[in-house]
Amino acid sequence: MPPLIEEPEHMTMPFIPPSPCRPSACRAAGLAACLLLACGAADAAAGQLQKFLDRSKAYAALPRVAHVPQFHLESIPPGQHAAGTEWWYVLDGDERIGLIQTWTKEIELFTFRPRGSAVGPQPEIPNVHHWATLIGARIQMYGTQGFPSATGFTVRFTKDRGDTLAFTSEQEIPGGISGTSEFRLSWDEKLGYVWHGVTRFSTPKSIDVEFNNLLAGGVSESRADRKRWQKTVRSHADGRIVFVHHNPLNLPAEKIAPGGFVGFVAEDGMNPFVDIEQTSEPVRMSTCSQWYDQHIIMKRPAAPGSDDRYHTEASYRFLSLPGPVARELEAEAVSVEKGPGDSGRMGFLQNVVNDFETGVPFGQVYNGPTWRHANTTDACAHSGKKSLELAGTAHTVNAVSPIGAGTAIYGETKKRYRLSGWVKTRGPANAWLQIDDVIFNWEDVKASHRTEKLAGDKDWTRLDAEFTPAPNDPFLLVKLCVEGSGTAWFDDLELVEIPSSPTKTAASTRVSNP
Repeated sequence: MPPLIEEPEHMTMPFIPPSPCRPSACRAAGLAACLLLACGAADAAAGQLQKFLDRSKAYAALPRVAHVPQFHLESIPPGQHAAGTEWWYVLDGDERIGLIQTWTKEIELFTFRPRGSAVGPQPEIPNVHHWATLIGARIQMYGTQGFPSATGFTVRFTKDRGDTLAFTSEQEIPGGISGTSEFRLSWDEKLGYVWHGVTRFSTPKSIDVEFNNLLAGGVSESRADRKRWQKTVRSHADGRIVFVHHNPLNLPAEKIAPGGFVGFVAEDGMNPFVDIEQTSEPVRMSTCSQWYDQHIIMKRPAAPGSDDRYHTEASYRFLSLPGPVARELEAEAVSVEKGPGDSGRMGFLQNVVNDFETGVPFGQVYNGPTWRHANTTDACAHSGKKSLELAGTAHTVNAVSPIGAGTAIYGETKKRYRLSGWVKTRGPANAWLQIDDVIFNWEDVKASHRTEKLAGDKDWTRLDAEFTPAPNDPFLLVKLCVEGSGTAWFDDLELVEIPSSPTKTAASTRVSNP
């Protein structure tokens, strides 16, 4: 299933020797054997995250919680969209704590600690479950870095119940590429549930390998009241702990320190991280331009093995930092983003009037996408001094949308919305506003909603359309459309949820893309 937009190209980086931190027994046996020999603690002790934990006062103050998990699996039928794949809830006793599924090939944890007496209704995945509907946080259990789609993917459980859970996944990719991962879920007295992973790839050519990817539900949320976690933190190659706000201007692709980490901060209950214990090659992180998920990528090997194939290998942990520890880490992190100030890139936010007077700001969270293919002009405006100008083309429709960087715009089934804006036209042009319901990619349109068309030489006119999104809570793709060889200007655009109560109004707030 492709993402809604293309990921940014990944940058190359100079070679950094891997950290020589493994015990000799593990070095001889390899990373996979290291996991099975239970010497992951020695690996983690040399990692940047563990070094922070060792000096953290908040971590030292955490109580040790003795807990013997009773892990087991609950097989569930896939939705129609995922026919032919396998899905399992992961349970600890009676509580559903996570999900493993072979459709998007991910491990998801709903929680990193049992709720005990607080257990209420069990989490239920929606009819269509993917990146935007995550309940907790997830990592992938397959590798990708420009690979073709896998021709085969299998999961085999080696321990499906008890105080640990373990399985292997294998994938076959056209071109002679193969990958294998081993995962083990266990309990840590301070950190809670922890997944331990080892991933290996064998390729006929030397290529970069994205061996994992971290994402949490709500990180890329476009609705401010539902946005979770404000920052991504990581260990930089120069030894610093650094952060960026979630903002379409902050999409770093940078090398990280050997034994590094990446995660999201900071909340009281959950702060998901990937802690990289050991890799055969240097690693870089690349931030997705839409979801803010963290691509974890190993540099291509310099030389083949004795079998004339190229091999990469990594061991890592998927865990959550408790709130006090995450806040202490956040306080130590330094910004690597531009700021403060405004950029020249225009954005689009839900539930406000977008008047295009100022650009997306540096140095703060921004919960919206940016306009990649539309430029502002000060030739005319409905309010202020600027508007978006769009030239038409004879016999075709020229349409632009706020996509390419920043979050997708969310719409909820059974709720009512209004898209509106002010439009001015000149010459032989028809202009209108349109919004599409999409599910998995921008071409997967379930329904389109359009305003009336404005034609000929018309002064500023307000156009609007009310609609209810298609089922399965789609994304909403705003479009500004011009048909014909004239020109149109658009200003003061807004997309608002219409309250269901007749006693409330659908009033919006005018802002200058703060």
